[in-house]
Amino acid sequence: MSTLSRAVGGEITLRRAESVADYHACQDAQRLAWGITEDGYVIPIATMVGANLHGGLVLGAFLADGRAVAMSFAFMGRVEGRICLYSQLTGVVPGRQSLGLGYEIKQLQRDFAIAEGVPTIAWAFDPLQARNAYFNLAKLGARVRRYVVDMYGARSDLLNAGAATDRLIAEWDVSRDARPAAGASTPGILATAPGLIETRIGDSGLAEPVAVISPADADRVWLATPADVASLRRDHPELAGRWGKAVREAFVDALALGYEAVGFVRDDSGDLPRCGYVLKRSSPA
Repeated sequence: MSTLSRAVGGEITLRRAESVADYHACQDAQRLAWGITEDGYVIPIATMVGANLHGGLVLGAFLADGRAVAMSFAFMGRVEGRICLYSQLTGVVPGRQSLGLGYEIKQLQRDFAIAEGVPTIAWAFDPLQARNAYFNLAKLGARVRRYVVDMYGARSDLLNAGAATDRLIAEWDVSRDARPAAGASTPGILATAPGLIETRIGDSGLAEPVAVISPADADRVWLATPADVASLRRDHPELAGRWGKAVREAFVDALALGYEAVGFVRDDSGDLPRCGYVLKRSSPA
């Protein structure tokens, strides 16, 4: 089993789980990161051990006293017929989310994949979570070619309760020095590329989807999302639901026509922030 470790700050060591105590600490971190109250959502220790010893990877960000403030769980799989390291989940506990632990975990996963001769890391994420989308596409350089409707079914944890669990599948090519697509995450593209979701400012003063538009034959298009879906789900659940349906329809249609998501743009220069995915036609429709 390969050794992976790096120091983060002066008190945290990000490394592979090695003991039963480590796995328990990773379970505790998972509960805190997602606000989990049902043990059925927590990865069993036997599952983590089995994956970690047979091709997968369990990482924890450990304090000196053994507590974990972040964790990730990944196993070998396939995406579109190609072997990959599938990262089932990565979470950081509240109060530690500004330390860059998510980025460091991804870098260790990349080191592991390269050492094992695995060309791709894949993972699922909520298409409405703008911060995650920016991190995955604009910062890491992952791409998206698949949308899964209601991937997990109904959930009761704090991050997913009451919302459909639609997911995008990120694919990160680690066989090379993956970089974000040139120009795909600069705000100027919002003015030059056709939009797939027509929006307006509603009575609440918030952006709301009006209609989904066909991408036609444009080489690049952009697909709007809410800037802060967590607030919408808390304060305006009906509007959050409408955004979810519009994003689902637009993504499913565009991917079927041969587009892939290659970037994510945030533009905070106006009265209301705008953000969304940049999609590029990757193959003939």
